[in-house]
Amino acid sequence: VLAFWLQTVHVIDMHRHGLPSTIAMDIRDTQKVLLPGPPTPASRKSNVPNFSRILTINAKGSNSPVKKRNKPEQAVMRNPSKLPTVRRWDAQSHKSADWDGLRRDQELWQQDGDCLVHLYGQGKSKRGASFKTSYALVEAMVGASFLNRYMASDSTSCNESLDGTTPSTSSTHAEYELFIPAPDDALREEAYRWHITTRNFFAYIANKPLVGSFLGKAFIDLLERMELFSSDKTSNLEDFLSYAREQGYLKFINRPDYALAFLNFAEKFRLKDLWIDAFAHCVGMNDQLDLSMDFSDVSKVTKALITRSYLEMDLHLGRVSKALRNFLEDELAPTHLGLPAPARNHLDRFRSFLHSYYVNKFGYWPPETGHIMDKGLLRSMHQEFQMLYNYLVDGESSPSRLLTGGICVVQNVDAFNSRHKYEPLPHSCPLLPDYHSLEYRTSSQKGLRSLRLTSKSNKADQSVTARAALSAATNKIPSSSA
Repeated sequence: VLAFWLQTVHVIDMHRHGLPSTIAMDIRDTQKVLLPGPPTPASRKSNVPNFSRILTINAKGSNSPVKKRNKPEQAVMRNPSKLPTVRRWDAQSHKSADWDGLRRDQELWQQDGDCLVHLYGQGKSKRGASFKTSYALVEAMVGASFLNRYMASDSTSCNESLDGTTPSTSSTHAEYELFIPAPDDALREEAYRWHITTRNFFAYIANKPLVGSFLGKAFIDLLERMELFSSDKTSNLEDFLSYAREQGYLKFINRPDYALAFLNFAEKFRLKDLWIDAFAHCVGMNDQLDLSMDFSDVSKVTKALITRSYLEMDLHLGRVSKALRNFLEDELAPTHLGLPAPARNHLDRFRSFLHSYYVNKFGYWPPETGHIMDKGLLRSMHQEFQMLYNYLVDGESSPSRLLTGGICVVQNVDAFNSRHKYEPLPHSCPLLPDYHSLEYRTSSQKGLRSLRLTSKSNKADQSVTARAALSAATNKIPSSSA
């Protein structure tokens, strides 16, 4: 019977998802259809030209100039300063802050570095270098084609300072120089994004945080730049994921920005496992997603899938919370589970034990919460039932060992899993106590009842023997190895 309680581990599996507290459907980001409303009087007047007034002025020969309609403005490129704010994404401190260090990035300025990096073509500007790093590190990360394309043709510029004058210190001296301009046909915003990605490439080399307006786009652009700059390498994707893991970008718990960024990244490069992991966390954090800049890049289909999965999860958690309030009294009722009276009594006693345990722990039970229990409580219950499972499970149990004699426990457990669509545990049954010695003593005592009454000491011995048998039927950790 205890096997059914071991199945409770599946009911409150809370390892991967945060739990929302209410059912909510956010339709702000679904497909929108805007219907035009009636024009206001002011707009109606401005949209209808008054030709009679113009004709009157011309007919009178007035010298008053006729006001001509302004030509529509031609599409011009926005100033990069008007782009969405660039932020520095520090996953180690779980913070992001505004960033504007492209002209000279102090974080990527290695004082003992021997390679200056300029974000323009050689001889095209006198702004000076933006980064200073180790040439050996760059050489190890990029291909020969990169060095041939961007290495300075001579070393005359190495002796120039950031403003083009003779340097007063050696901080801007370097043995090597790289000039990495944006493509010639790039528009202003495209050039700015190119330089941001170049900066992130050197941040990747130096194992520093990334910057960008949208973290997902920063990830995508960086991997594409790695494919361009390190075209000779075949492990760019693995290297990028290793960098992201070390930086902390793959820690999605309570980090909707990171989960959404990698959801878009995985969808772009068709990475199934990464997409599933990011998607699951996005479902759990559904009520926080619209606060992230990266949510606007999520496809409509994926948004719909997130909303649907969130609602399904919310309904499921509501059913689970309801079942845990009375410890599966309805799910394990006689109508669903055919147990003989002794087994049913044992099940009820175990339910009473659980109720007493949680009353002593929390002061009352069931908890006075909404239709879904608090995620901290569910996580705590999951951990406790998982430890109970590890403590009592028979690691060598199999269906073939349980199909002989008495009630078939495996069939009842399988029926429970099938009814609720739970994945079966690897081992469904607990260890059973060995009562052979106890049964022998009991039968011998029964034969002697006609001669003498059972003494209190014999009853105590029976109790000790029973407790020893129960204690032996556990997976206790030996004290010597603790």
